Amino acid sequence: MPRCKTCGNTRLFGASKVPPAAPTANGPISGMSADFDQAGNITSVTRLGAEKAAVRAATVQPRDYFDVCLKCGSQDIEWDAMG
Repeated sequence: MPRCKTCGNTRLFGASKVPPAAPTANGPISGMSADFDQAGNITSVTRLGAEKAAVRAATVQPRDYFDVCLKCGSQDIEWDAMG
């Protein structure tokens, strides 16, 4: 399960590897985000410019993709053994 070491978020994360479709000052910081449950499983993925292949890869190897906290913007993310 991912956890932000800055704010403690364990639910909403983005992928820095996937840029947003249209970068704006107040827009999303990632072209793909995921919602995780309390067990660390992905419950949903939102594509904002991400290719389907990237989404498939991210669901198989989430720790390789979801590295940005969508609550505070930190990239200081840790994964436990379950993730």
